[in-house]
This record gives sequence, structure tokens and C-alpha cells, in this order.
Amino acid sequence: MNKKILSVMMASVMALSIAACASEDEDTAPVVLSGGQTAESAEGSGAQEAGETAAASADAYVFTYNGIEIRMNAPANGIIEALGDGYTYFEAPSCAYEGMDKVYTYNSIVVRSYTMDGEDYIAAVELKDDTVATAEGIRIGSTEDEVRAAYGEDGQPGTAGIEYTLGDSFISFIFENGKVVAITYTAIVG
Repeated sequence: MNKKILSVMMASVMALSIAACASEDEDTAPVVLSGGQTAESAEGSGAQEAGETAAASADAYVFTYNGIEIRMNAPANGIIEALGDGYTYFEAPSCAYEGMDKVYTYNSIVVRSYTMDGEDYIAAVELKDDTVATAEGIRIGSTEDEVRAAYGEDGQPGTAGIEYTLGDSFISFIFENGKVVAITYTAIVG
């Protein structure tokens, strides 16, 4: 299956799951906007070229996109502003947290945030294609052996793949026919 199609399908499924939560509240409909126009009219610095890397801090995984560090559980507003306005935006009432779940889809990544105590925080970063990679050089299309060589043999089995936990975050790799088809950094909230 084409990797880009699989990534789009996964993003669509996640967006539909958010929309399903929203349908439980008949007074609130999901908001889908594009080009950086958010419900709050957030301003950004403009779209940036690809040139992604990733890194891990001592207490959480951090993904770097266009020179901007995206740390799991970090306040989201400054990160989203720094990433610029070259994204498509979707929001819906959260099933798990107070406020809204927000999804920012850029060319090569999807950034998700959650709201807690009136502030948005980074919930997840999904890599959409093989133009972005982790600091260890793992990207969509890498082999399972390459993942294990880069991250170690101590990963935990996850849904159709393997997960590695670091502090208050984890990174998961999903495989199909021995190749990575999805990479997601996720915050551990609680």
C-alpha cells in the first residue's frame, strides 16, 4: 500500500474519531479550517521548507521540524506559532480532556494538542511521509531491524508495532511487511 495513502488514511481515521466524540454534543460541531485560519485567528510566521530532524531530551521525546522543537506535553501555542501558518486546522470537543482537541496538518507532519486548565499542550506528532526522520534516522520505509538497531531491543509491543517510552512520552513504529508505515510521538498525560 502506498505510504502516503496509508498516512492520509490514518489521519482521516483519527479525525473521524475526534468528530465522533463531537457528535455526542449536539450543540458543538467540528471546525475545519485551512491555511492557518483558526477559530481564534491565530497568526503564524508563514510556511517553511522541509528540513526535519528529531531528538530526545532527558525526560521526553522531542521532534524537530524546520528547526522548531516540538516536545510532548509542552505548551502548544508558541510551537504552533513558530511553525507558521502553512497548515490545515481541525478541532472538536475532546472526549478525554476539557476543551478542544486540535489538529494541525502540515506538509510532512500532523501535530495534535489537548487542553488542560485552559491551556493547549502538545499531545502527539505523526510523521506523514519519508521526507522526515527521527534523529536516529528512522523514517517511513525504514526496516524493523533498523528501528531496533537505532532504539534498542527493549521496545514494548504496541498496536501492530513497537513502542519506546522516555519520561512522559513514547514513540511508536507500526510495521507492514517488515517496513515502517507509521511513526508517532505521543505524550503521556496524567
